[in-house]
Parts: sequence; structure tokens; C-alpha cells
Amino acid sequence: MQIYRLKINKNTCIGCNICVTSCPINFNQLKEMGYLTQENAVILVKNGMAYDIFTEGRTHNCDGCGVCIKFCPVSAIKLELLES
Repeated sequence: MQIYRLKINKNTCIGCNICVTSCPINFNQLKEMGYLTQENAVILVKNGMAYDIFTEGRTHNCDGCGVCIKFCPVSAIKLELLES
């Protein structure tokens, strides 16, 4: 199983929240739970800045689909492969 981590360029990110709403993992959890927290989000926007959320024990981390990268209007997101 491949494990990815998002890298957010804090100098480029404009905090638009498009990455959060475009992420299929976030979308499914938003739909089921109705909100985002650090526990259920792959990407979280706080105070106008995007943060990658990664916890070793989580089972629903980034699957590397690249949707957030595609939709980021300022190209502030990159993927890093942690394990393959």
C-alpha cells in the first residue's frame, strides 16, 4: 500500500479551500459527518492557510489521486510518497 503526504507551500497558498472541497476523501467524510476537523480531513484550512493532516494511525490518509493538485489555483500543493 502506498502512503502519501501532502506538502503545502505556505508562501503560495491563498487559503481558498478548493483543495478541501475537491478532495474525494474529504468530500465523503464531509458528506457523512457534515464537518471537517483535524481528525477527519486530509487537507484542512485554518485562518486562511491550508495544512496537510497526517497521523500515522489513520486509515484514510491521502491516496495520491492528485485532485487537490489539479484544482489548486496557485499550484501550492505537492505529493510526497512516504511508503510503497
